[in-house]
Amino acid sequence: MGVNENNRAGAEKKDKGVKPPETTAEVIRALRRNYQDEAVARTYEEVRDFREGDVSLHYETEVLALSEALGGVRGEILEVAVGTGRLCRRLRRFGGGYTGLDVSMQMLSEAKKAVCRDANGPWLVRGDAFQLPFKDNHFEAVVGFRFITHIGPDGRKGVYTELRRVLDDDGILLFDFYGWRRRSAKKTDDERLTVGALRSEVEENGFRLIKVYGTRHVVCDVVSVPFRWLKIRSGVRAAGWLGVKMLSPLDEFFDRSRGGIAVCKKL
Repeated sequence: MGVNENNRAGAEKKDKGVKPPETTAEVIRALRRNYQDEAVARTYEEVRDFREGDVSLHYETEVLALSEALGGVRGEILEVAVGTGRLCRRLRRFGGGYTGLDVSMQMLSEAKKAVCRDANGPWLVRGDAFQLPFKDNHFEAVVGFRFITHIGPDGRKGVYTELRRVLDDDGILLFDFYGWRRRSAKKTDDERLTVGALRSEVEENGFRLIKVYGTRHVVCDVVSVPFRWLKIRSGVRAAGWLGVKMLSPLDEFFDRSRGGIAVCKKL
């Protein structure tokens, strides 16, 4: 799946950058530069196996978990850092309207190719997550993936403040987080959160953690291997369902997760 190994390595190297930034401001500037690169935007889904024809356990598990969490939403949904629209095209059926926001015109251009083919497509808008161009209490749900996890605690406080502002009083916030899996070994303790630390952080910022979906369970990885190899999507989804429905409660019970999705209620 995906591009050949040379292209993959080159794209990932470019995506990660040469020198990791240190301060929150540097992180944000680096993210903006990176995702405003046309080559990064063009190959974003190909490198990560997020295209429609790809069969990715992590992608399918995320969609399953988000679909369950958004099932009862009837109002407007905002996706911050919508990127190329990989989640938007699978989730736009939920709620009473779907808005995707991103600071990168290059990423939004790719998203428009995928999700704006009909009159009922989502509204895609360029904007800054630290200064959202929306009125207070406007959305019933906000989704933020591959964004909040990239910035430190100080930066996250600013994002939490803005997301809380645009959420209505019964609104929910959904975002992914780094757990304690091996691939997160280079992350700092502020980025690799236990469930308990995640709960404390969101409470300090005006939210209550109501659900954790684990999306990186080893059992699911093993079970899904033959289905991924044969590109049998239904089998991969079944493995993802095992993680979402059966194994996720263990993440909360043991206060350890290899990575997952946090569902939070506005306080």
